[in-house]
Amino acid sequence: MTGTDIGLHVGDLYSKALYDLAAEFGIVEEVKDELTMLETLIGQEKEFLHIMASPQFTAEYKQSLLNKMFAGKVSDLTLNFLLTVDGHSRTMYLPQMITSFGELWDAHHGISIVELTLHENINPDELAGVTQAISNAMGKQVQLKLKVKPAIMGGAVIRYGESVIDNSIKSRLHRAVHTVMDSCKQIRIKDEVQYQ
Repeated sequence: MTGTDIGLHVGDLYSKALYDLAAEFGIVEEVKDELTMLETLIGQEKEFLHIMASPQFTAEYKQSLLNKMFAGKVSDLTLNFLLTVDGHSRTMYLPQMITSFGELWDAHHGISIVELTLHENINPDELAGVTQAISNAMGKQVQLKLKVKPAIMGGAVIRYGESVIDNSIKSRLHRAVHTVMDSCKQIRIKDEVQYQ
């Protein structure tokens, strides 16, 4: 299991437990908002995760820091969740937990997440048009997560769950090269058989 796989697995486990508890207490929306705020903080304060994951700081210091930062600002459930995550040395996976919680929320609200990878960014109007086209094709509401990856050279890669439609130029070139190579092998085999 790679580091990414571990992060996703840990994110799924912890976010599911948090979602279930939030649903039990009827505060899913509140917790979702708090996690969005936490996500913003992580994005702005790059040192936060480094401090929380560093062995140079004691467990007591980290717990004290979390209490100072979040007590009275988030629900008891969210604060206890953060303290538990830290207590199990899983703070480095908070971004995955937040993402996974959001995906659970989307699933409970009938929103399907579709990942679209393009070689360059597109404007909001084009993105809205693509989102609507994919929603119409799937017959359900989708939320599009756009990734920009110049290496695909053009075209698009669409991922929904385990399904992937790869229509990138890189993929088409790869398929074309393999088709040519397979054709060359077949010609070589025919020539070898013919001249034996």
